[in-house]
Amino acid sequence: MRYRGLFFLAFPFLLAACVLEAATLDDAVTNLKVRTALLEKFGADALGIRIDAAGSRVVLAGAVDRKETRDGARSAALGVKGVATVDDRLTLGNGPASKTRSGATRAKRNWENSLLEGKVKARLFEQVGENAWKIEVRASGGVVTLRGTVPTAPIHATALDATRGTGGVARVVDDLAGPR
Repeated sequence: MRYRGLFFLAFPFLLAACVLEAATLDDAVTNLKVRTALLEKFGADALGIRIDAAGSRVVLAGAVDRKETRDGARSAALGVKGVATVDDRLTLGNGPASKTRSGATRAKRNWENSLLEGKVKARLFEQVGENAWKIEVRASGGVVTLRGTVPTAPIHATALDATRGTGGVARVVDDLAGPR
């Protein structure tokens, strides 16, 4: 029931996809019925399943995240009126949820790195003034790399100390050019 809203939102797109991929109207209807049965039974995990209907034969291909979906998709498709045989080519792993989690993890990591870069850059402006314009800051998982040119050894040392003193910095890579 919780996927009903998803289904009604996606229905026009599903119908268009089914009709475009199917050779006949009957195949398109079978495709849509199988898609609906899979979505109702397995929810969003079924979005990773490609369906090819030809007469009474259906091919299921793609990737799903849950073993329950992988194991039950064939019988769900066979439960659709008009489907006599199902060629199950589904694989487990790297389905829609995995891709979403991976994207969310990547986005969070990028946000954390950007936030740390901003904190370090602000601290550099506080400590070395306009010289911070000449310092590029890159962060990756708590490791901050400083690149650019500084005019004096004391500014160089201050830039490194300011970076090390910024919360979230685990290590500093000094790629600054200039007097040391």
